[in-house]
Amino acid sequence: MKERQQARQPKMDTTVRSLEDKIPYVREQRRKKANRRLIYVLILIGLLIGVVFYLQSSFSRVTAFDVTGTINVKKEDIIQASRIKVKETHAFNVSEEAVLERIENVPGIREATMTKTFLHHYEVDVVEEKEIAYAKDKPGARIVLADGTILPGKSKEELFDAPILTGFTDQSLQRLTKELVKIEPKVRSRISEIVANDQTDKGGLKLFMTDGNTVLLSTSAFSNSLNEYVKVISALPKGKTGTITIDGGIYFKPYKGKK
Repeated sequence: MKERQQARQPKMDTTVRSLEDKIPYVREQRRKKANRRLIYVLILIGLLIGVVFYLQSSFSRVTAFDVTGTINVKKEDIIQASRIKVKETHAFNVSEEAVLERIENVPGIREATMTKTFLHHYEVDVVEEKEIAYAKDKPGARIVLADGTILPGKSKEELFDAPILTGFTDQSLQRLTKELVKIEPKVRSRISEIVANDQTDKGGLKLFMTDGNTVLLSTSAFSNSLNEYVKVISALPKGKTGTITIDGGIYFKPYKGKK
């Protein structure tokens, strides 16, 4: 028995020494693993702090919001409709599609495009509706756009060949505008001036045409009757100009002498 125990002893000693050799290695691996975990935790905490700092800082907000292309519509109205506030609105809350939809709903705006540059700088370029008439009356000059929008102020377009409207109240101008936008552009371009021809505000109109004719009609018959104007004048005696009255029927009275 003793001989057997003595024979096994060297193997046990070898095993013990082997474990003793491994313990420092295992400890070192565990230490390295713990250090890596600590680094990952510190990095994650640093990222979280960075995100919080970014969200709270001015770097995450819209730094500029510019509007170009305006002629008659006020830039302030477009900026207000966009719901973007410089240095307050977070950039990640800005939806280009939603912003453009709100801007294109502004009266007088036909379409809009938006671009974004470095540091959350946004620029919106708008295309306004075309001017189709210009009212020169109290309570002040007013511009009529192709979508029916009536804006206060004088025309700012260099070339302005739309008809001039005179003698209209706010109420009568609203009624006329609804009819004016229905007229074909080729017919509308023939109108030089439209005068409110009924002091009782029932809608009587007098139109001075660029071809020298004068047209008398009511607001209610305005768009339907005037779209047939080209056919009407083609049926008139050649070289004759005068007053065309549209009231249930069409009546022509030539001017006396030269006009």
